[in-house]
Amino acid sequence: MAGMALGTLFSRVTGFVKWAFMGAVLGFTPIADAYNLAHILPTMIYELILGGILSAVFIPVVVEQLSSQDKEQAWKNISQIVNAALIALGATTLVCWIGSPLLVYVQTLKAGPELRRQVLFFFIFFVPQIFLYGLSALAGGILNARNRFMVVAFAPVLNNAIAIVALAAYRWMPGFGIVGLALGTTLGVLGQALIQYTSLKKAGWRYHFSINFKHPAVIKIVKLSLPVLAYVILNQINLTVQNNLAINFQGGVSALQYAFAFYVLPHGLFAVSIGTVLLPGLSELAVKKDWPRFAGIVEKGIIWSAIVIIPALVIYLTLSLPIVQVLMQRGRFTLQDTKLMATVLSFYSLGLFSFTIYLFLNRVFYSLQDTVTPLVLNFIGNASNTIINFAVIGLLGIPGLALGHAAAYTIIAMISLWLVKRRLSDLSLRNVFRSVIKITAASLLTGAAAFYLNGLWLRQLGVLGLWPKAGILTGFISFLILIYLISAKFFELTEMNEIFQAIKRRISNANR
Repeated sequence: MAGMALGTLFSRVTGFVKWAFMGAVLGFTPIADAYNLAHILPTMIYELILGGILSAVFIPVVVEQLSSQDKEQAWKNISQIVNAALIALGATTLVCWIGSPLLVYVQTLKAGPELRRQVLFFFIFFVPQIFLYGLSALAGGILNARNRFMVVAFAPVLNNAIAIVALAAYRWMPGFGIVGLALGTTLGVLGQALIQYTSLKKAGWRYHFSINFKHPAVIKIVKLSLPVLAYVILNQINLTVQNNLAINFQGGVSALQYAFAFYVLPHGLFAVSIGTVLLPGLSELAVKKDWPRFAGIVEKGIIWSAIVIIPALVIYLTLSLPIVQVLMQRGRFTLQDTKLMATVLSFYSLGLFSFTIYLFLNRVFYSLQDTVTPLVLNFIGNASNTIINFAVIGLLGIPGLALGHAAAYTIIAMISLWLVKRRLSDLSLRNVFRSVIKITAASLLTGAAAFYLNGLWLRQLGVLGLWPKAGILTGFISFLILIYLISAKFFELTEMNEIFQAIKRRISNANR
């Protein structure tokens, strides 16, 4: 997990640099909204057609196939799935390129003609990303199923690096223009996909060029995928509604995008690493019907996630403005933009723990090859999100959309936990709640210190230059981490020692 966490750290750091470049170069301008809307579309379409299926169903089925004695036959079966997926991705990409005007129109119902024209321009260059995201997910799924996480975690670093170069060239190289920016963005996704394929052979991958849509492995994937497809459709409908609401506010789409990138950083750094490492193990235990160990891993995953996410939530609530000011406020990104994004980030962060726990428990259901329960939960979440968005958008504006996101995930996280407990009688919610209470107490002490530091920043430090502010903010966060660790020690949060020991074991194993 340490190697994966390191890769994810580099991925998120370079992602921050990318968002900072994007903010400085594009700001909250119409061209920024056009770029971000067009950038969302390929991801939406890929998720709609195949993304949710690959992440939810592909890994458990690959693990199940490779658990058989006949490894050669297992790789033949997996190749059948891969080939069917590639055909579906290729056909989808072609159809989307032909129908790009209609797709853009649906996403920009309330936009003016100029913004819609700019979104269409970018999207035509971004359409190949649908296929490339699929290539990346297929390779990553196989590598994760083979317990090879590091390359998958590091792959987005190359994507971010290429995007940063494209943004820099757009800013400082005359003649590079929006064509170069669009091409550079897609080239980054290509790099992310190709770099993973260099590790497949080491993972034991044996590719077979054959396709049979009636193959049992393919049929199983399709059957398991039908509820997942409905799940993703609901997500995309909700996102489409949100985008059209945000278009009414200049820079609204970009504010949500930038703030969401900050919001998922703690989740992506540690919670995703925990979930990705545990998922193949859960799938194996489910196959063996070893429910006591299965429940123990679920319990550990919730507590370990809480150890990282709850203090991050508190820090975001109290220090969002200094964080955004240091990382984003330069170039075309103004103080007014900083205040808007900081407010959006604060509202998002209210649901950070719920967001993390819901996604982790979703993967628990998928490891049980249960794709119906996540569909029902997703319907509840999206319906709640849409209702809340319409209720608060007039009162709160763009921050209201972030609040709707937080409230919806809180609702379905609570329902998910209740359902998992019903499925796993060995799961001790008493242990979970006891640990979460300790974590919350330590986080509140940290938050009290963060609140004081935020006041100090607003009164005396906001007028300093970039590098002094960056140094002071780094000192602030380091101090708050120290307070949290001391508080955790005071409250006897023994699970934190388990995380440290697990990291040491991973590092030791990697050095052998």
